[in-house]
Amino acid sequence: MDHKIVEIAPPGPVDNPHAYWPEKLRREFDEHQFSGNVGNVLVSETDRVRVWHLSLPPGGWLTFHRHVLDYFWTTPSVGIARGYYEDGRIVDVHHYSGETRHFRHGKGEYFVHGIENVGDTELIFVTVEFLPGDNPPIPVPDDARLAGHRLSPASTGAVDA
Repeated sequence: MDHKIVEIAPPGPVDNPHAYWPEKLRREFDEHQFSGNVGNVLVSETDRVRVWHLSLPPGGWLTFHRHVLDYFWTTPSVGIARGYYEDGRIVDVHHYSGETRHFRHGKGEYFVHGIENVGDTELIFVTVEFLPGDNPPIPVPDDARLAGHRLSPASTGAVDA
C-alpha cells in the first residue's frame, strides 16, 4: 500500500500563482474557488456531518472547491488523481484501496483544489465533513444533493422524499 505524491509543477509565483496554468483552468479556478461541493453528490446531511460521494472515470474532473471544515475521505479504489492547488502546484497522487486521510481546519483556515483522474481506473471517494466546526460550512446548492431527495442540515439523518 503506497501513497505516492509526484510533483508535476511547483507552486507558481507568489504574485500570480496560476501564471503557468492554461487560461481555461485559471478561469475555472476563479469561477469555482468558493464552491463547497467537495464531491459529485451530497448523499447525507445531519446537524453533525455531511457525507459526499465522488466518482471520477478516467479523464474525469471535479472542479475547484474549498474545504473549510474538518473532514476525512476514504477510497475503495486504486488510481491516480492529479490535484491542482490554489498555490499553483500540480501533483499526481497515487491512491490505494482502503486509503483514508484526515484533515483539520482551524478558524479561518481553508484548502482549495480541483481533481482530475489521470489514471486508467475509476476513482471513488467518500468524504465526511464534520459540522459544526471552527468555520461555518459553505452553503451547498440543492442541485448538489442526491437527486429526488431533500436534505436538511438540521435533519436527524432522515431523508425526505
